[in-house]
Amino acid sequence: MKLFLVLSSTIVSFLPSLNENRLEVNHSDKLITNNSIPLLLQPDPVLSEGKLSSAVFKSQDYCRAELKDFEFDAQFSILSATVYFTGANFKNVETGSINSSSLKPIKNLMSRCQPGTIVIFDNIKVKGPDNIIRTIGGVTYRLF
Repeated sequence: MKLFLVLSSTIVSFLPSLNENRLEVNHSDKLITNNSIPLLLQPDPVLSEGKLSSAVFKSQDYCRAELKDFEFDAQFSILSATVYFTGANFKNVETGSINSSSLKPIKNLMSRCQPGTIVIFDNIKVKGPDNIIRTIGGVTYRLF
């Protein structure tokens, strides 16, 4: 944790000089360059996926995105996501959306979930501590 704070203060000390010049962002390399000063961006967070108990899923009020295998505690805010429900207790694919980490807007669909339901979170937009808004990969849960 102390190393993270040292790195944060080092990056902050570069920011005034970066604002004067043009930044180039290469998202595929996760690197920002300003003349000869490279700054490493944080990796994209992921949501865990796989099988999940329908009772546990229905009791959730919030969701979160975390960095997988990352040493530092970097908080990501979920800005929006599209959620698809299909399978058991859903005749057709039904769609809901969230605009924060709260699952309240889709609680009516979540209450209908039972074993055999498939829930897909897609088009997930998150904002990290670096203030970059990014879209991360979707995640699928098969409820049992």
